[in-house]
Amino acid sequence: MAKHDKLTLPIAKEVKTTDYYILKYSNTERGKSIDVIVQDTDGTPYDLTDLDIFFVEELYNDHLVIDDGKETSAGKFITTADDLKNGKFTYQFQENVYQYDGWAHFKFKRNGNLVDTTAGFAIKIIDDVDGSLDEDSYVSYFEKIKEEHQVWINKAKELLNQQQELNDSNNSKIAVLNKSLSDLSHTVDNLATTVTDNHNALTSRIDTLNNEKEQLKAKNSEQDRQISSLNSEKDQLNQKVNDLTTAKNNLVTEINNTKNANAELNSRIQTLESKQFIAHVAHESDVASQTAPIVIVDD
Repeated sequence: MAKHDKLTLPIAKEVKTTDYYILKYSNTERGKSIDVIVQDTDGTPYDLTDLDIFFVEELYNDHLVIDDGKETSAGKFITTADDLKNGKFTYQFQENVYQYDGWAHFKFKRNGNLVDTTAGFAIKIIDDVDGSLDEDSYVSYFEKIKEEHQVWINKAKELLNQQQELNDSNNSKIAVLNKSLSDLSHTVDNLATTVTDNHNALTSRIDTLNNEKEQLKAKNSEQDRQISSLNSEKDQLNQKVNDLTTAKNNLVTEINNTKNANAELNSRIQTLESKQFIAHVAHESDVASQTAPIVIVDD
């Protein structure tokens, strides 16, 4: 059974980190899987029961991979009820992952609503010709070259010793040995050149990876700044909404109070009219003929 890469990913809340995993795969590989353990913000296993799991990767060609493991061409999520309870699952990558470098994470939904996301990790895709020369294996690679180099040197020394022991009259054998020695020296020189070229290529590749790591750090810092700005704008909008709501409620109260006062005034007028305290006349000349204490001219 192939060995899986193992990731322990915390839930991504407010705490940000510049420490992250870098997974490396050849562009000709397929079917690679990772064993994932998800931890809550307090370090305890994150219960994934009844949650839908999604793999999300932002590729460096500006494309986005979102995989729930349900499509024909999708990757696969492998787990059990006990594993979900303890925040564990295995994910087998879909084919699009092997084409470009990217920045990935897992997100969890319930009934279509986002619940949480994990911290991110980088996926580095290398050309197949360089697949055996990443940082994890180049030391053993050079050790192998060194061993081959030493074998040729030992053979050369052996041939030199044999040459010294030959009789001066055995010129033909000496000529053959000299030719072999020349060939061996040429092979040794080629091996030394190969070691130097591979060392230079690996040094350049390591520098490139370090530069990409710094770029990812800068990208995370910019995202944090944008999120902080959006939160500030949201708080300002919420305050404006609260102020408008308070003003509306006060205006409604004033309107209701005015309505009640008008109703009470009309009621008092009707009471006075019914008790003949108020009389209505058409002209001022009719006022003198009225007995009511209050006379209103209607014209």
